[in-house]
Amino acid sequence: MYPTDPIVADIRKFNRFYTSILGLLDKHILTSKYSFTEARVILEIGFMGQSIANSLVEKLDIDRSYMSRIIAKLGKEGLIRKENSESDSRTSLISLTDKGLEVFSQLDQKSDEQIHRLFKNLSEKDIREIHASMVLIQQKLETSEGAGNDTF
Repeated sequence: MYPTDPIVADIRKFNRFYTSILGLLDKHILTSKYSFTEARVILEIGFMGQSIANSLVEKLDIDRSYMSRIIAKLGKEGLIRKENSESDSRTSLISLTDKGLEVFSQLDQKSDEQIHRLFKNLSEKDIREIHASMVLIQQKLETSEGAGNDTF
């Protein structure tokens, strides 16, 4: 079953609204010097502790060459280190340096603060309803064939 045109229009309107209030189209996200994609890479490496580029490509659904450029940039800035895997010398393990951990911590904190600001004038009931709705949306879309595809 496909949604009707008015439903599609409402979903796209919500996507534009949410993208706008989170500032995802800003050149630099969360008042940092990093693009949205660069910040996501830093956050994912920080959450995982250690990763390989292919895992990041799959998790974030980013073009491999674009990921390579991001990794090179973050490495040049001293935010990440690459080490050969002990189990497979062809594989580089990527982790955050101390400087990278500081940036990760700042981005993570600013992201939390952004959500707090977004919800600050809402009642506890409203927050719980929005949270439940977001969890439901995620659960439903994770099981659909369209999960992970960009929708504008």
